[in-house]
Amino acid sequence: MTITTIIWVSFVIALVAGYVIWEVVRFRKYGGMMLVTCPETGKPAAVKISVAGAVWAALRGRRQVELAACSRWPERADCEQDCLCEIEANPEEHKAWTIAAKWFAGKNCAFCGKTIAPVKHMDRMPALVNLDKKTFEWNEIPTEELPAAFDACRPVCWNCHIAETFVREHPELVTFRPWKKSGPIGEYVPSNDGDESAGMTEAKRRAA
Repeated sequence: MTITTIIWVSFVIALVAGYVIWEVVRFRKYGGMMLVTCPETGKPAAVKISVAGAVWAALRGRRQVELAACSRWPERADCEQDCLCEIEANPEEHKAWTIAAKWFAGKNCAFCGKTIAPVKHMDRMPALVNLDKKTFEWNEIPTEELPAAFDACRPVCWNCHIAETFVREHPELVTFRPWKKSGPIGEYVPSNDGDESAGMTEAKRRAA
């Protein structure tokens, strides 16, 4: 094989590899779990796009986006996948991360009152507290149940979530301060009986 041939083969390989990478990057917008309104039921459904399938179809000159998973499967695995129209119109708005980030934005923790940190990948997840006063991270909730959870729960910062979880699981290791949990869902509310300094100590301990 001559030098010229090697150069041309290398150029073609690089060109093909570059095109594949471009298509992968282009379809990354469909990655992750997404929330849609099921056309059949009118209720939330969690779906996942087959990114690999979309890239492979594009390499063959076809534009084809299909579901790889749905919370209504396997019972309705033969559906028409009409929900894809919602996603293709604006994939970013249907991502679970985007929906959660918008819901937590600007909200304050139900326990310490601090502003919830922005929702980011590979970071400390904010949490929710339900009427049973149990906290849990938002990404532990099935995606299709997020709208109902956001309606029924209140936001909690990561620090307070860890503190409340520890108190719930190891009550024998916790010393409680005079600042009472007098809020409607068990959050700390300052008292007016002169023990406010002790309450502040407890709040700082939980936020640490």
